[in-house]
Amino acid sequence: MSLESFGEELRRLREQKQMSLAAISEATRISERMLEAMEAGKFSVLPQTYIRAFLRAYARVLEANPEEILKRYDALNQEIRVTAEEWINRSQIPSPSPERAKQSTTSSGRSLLKPALILTVIIAAIGGVVYLATRGPSVPVQDPMTKVPFDKAVHETEAAIIQSEPTPPPAPVQQPVADSLRLEVTTTDSLWISVIIDNVRKGQYLFPPRRTHTWAAKEQFIVSMGNAGVATFRLNGNDLGALGRRGTVARNVVITRSGVQQEQ
Repeated sequence: MSLESFGEELRRLREQKQMSLAAISEATRISERMLEAMEAGKFSVLPQTYIRAFLRAYARVLEANPEEILKRYDALNQEIRVTAEEWINRSQIPSPSPERAKQSTTSSGRSLLKPALILTVIIAAIGGVVYLATRGPSVPVQDPMTKVPFDKAVHETEAAIIQSEPTPPPAPVQQPVADSLRLEVTTTDSLWISVIIDNVRKGQYLFPPRRTHTWAAKEQFIVSMGNAGVATFRLNGNDLGALGRRGTVARNVVITRSGVQQEQ
């Protein structure tokens, strides 16, 4: 099986679940362009550090077994590497023995010496002209292979891509607000979540595993998220538990002072 066939199986699985790429993108926060590349088997255009995380999130939204899909992906990669190594080994040309190499060098060295010197001078002259014509102020270039830690990528995503509401200032300790609501979430796996506060402020977040975050409101929160079973909630210190099963999408869950009320 090739990576293209593997991607085709992913696409058929999605179609069997009758889910669009837009719906999966909304639940996982993976762009539709990258999802299309996955289903086409073009994994080389994806950020290599996060391919496995993308596959895991994709499988969970479709209620498939993430470990089985990752196992098949790893097996395909291993098969491709082995095939490439065999091809390289077959194409290698044996090196000549030291004695034959020495004789060949001695016999041909004299005849090639003068043309080689002339060619070297010409190349050096051309290189100098190109260098002088193109020389400009040096600009530092970032190493394209530098890997960004997942946690740092999440922070950068929250700051530069996802527009979230400003963090409310903490209430003064000496003057607590009687009607304030504080909603706390704790994740066990990667999670995308949208929170609407008092029908006024809206924020979207991408949290890594083992992250805790708190929001404050006067009346209510409306929560939507992908993979609802990987997060638990507390309202003013009281446990609410999870808002859905693992691998499912929770939409417009209303949380008030009385707890979880309804889905709009």
